[in-house]
Amino acid sequence: MTALLLLTISLLTVFPLSGQERQPHDDCQERIQKLEHRIAQLERVISRLAPAEPATPAPTLDAPPPARQGFQPPPELIPEVGKIGAEVGLLLGGSGNPFQLDRGAFVGGFIDLPLFDRPHWLHGKISYEISVGISQSRTTFETTSNVAQVANLAVLNTLTPNGGLANITAATTGTGPAPFPVKTSTLTRLRLMQVTPFAIKYTNTARDRWRLRPYGIIGFGTYVTIHNQNPARGTPATFGVRSDANLPPDVLAAVNGLFGGKAPFGGPLVAGQISQSSELEQRSLPGGHGNIDIGIHSGAGLAIRINRNLSFGFDARYNRIAGSHGGFTTVGSRIGLHF
Repeated sequence: MTALLLLTISLLTVFPLSGQERQPHDDCQERIQKLEHRIAQLERVISRLAPAEPATPAPTLDAPPPARQGFQPPPELIPEVGKIGAEVGLLLGGSGNPFQLDRGAFVGGFIDLPLFDRPHWLHGKISYEISVGISQSRTTFETTSNVAQVANLAVLNTLTPNGGLANITAATTGTGPAPFPVKTSTLTRLRLMQVTPFAIKYTNTARDRWRLRPYGIIGFGTYVTIHNQNPARGTPATFGVRSDANLPPDVLAAVNGLFGGKAPFGGPLVAGQISQSSELEQRSLPGGHGNIDIGIHSGAGLAIRINRNLSFGFDARYNRIAGSHGGFTTVGSRIGLHF
């Protein structure tokens, strides 16, 4: 402010306020006195207009500590904080198996990869899920072997060429002199592997404050079915040759010696008909019948968040593959790791 006043005085001294010609020395002295008077007035006005010094603020009390907040889910889809909203997990439970077989165990795993995150109207997120699982079951029921009927007929026609209708009846029913049982109680073992390469998963996040996230899934999968029937583990157990067959002792001994009391109908059967060759059995190759199908995969569940990295919950899924009895469910618990 002082520098501004000095500059004003200099200018007024050099340039007169009026447009008249420069006056003698006395006139200059008079003007300087007037200017000094005006500057004094300006200083008084400025001192009145200048703001007063701020008062010392009064001491304030410390703010109370913030109230304890509830569970807050970690940010997702933000790589800078180390969370992208993905999940890998394990499924453990039971399986209601297809083809009218008994219930069994189920184990599987999944990976959940987010596609886009929770628009306001969605109240959740959409993910891409890949899952793999396997179901197993053991069911005992009776099966009929058409190959055994043909084998019986061949043996009976060789022993009694003129047996006629009696040979046919004994061969197809597995009675009388027929050496092989036609109907046997077999233990059917099923192993069903399901691979779901593409499924869309919706996870609702509206209940995050309670650590709950319900979800739903729909997609398609590939299903590999392997099964075999083992008469040696049926009720009663069968070992390939009828012990009560009405055959001459030498013939019965020859049949037992030829088939070893097991093959071709005493070992695990292929499609419930006949055992695989002895050479394959010696190599321990699994016998059975299998198929690959394409089916529909759907499910729903509930995840309960334990902390930022771990959750557990419940999972139920329905699968539909080819055939009139191709529907089955898996129900159990889930464990998830979040990253």
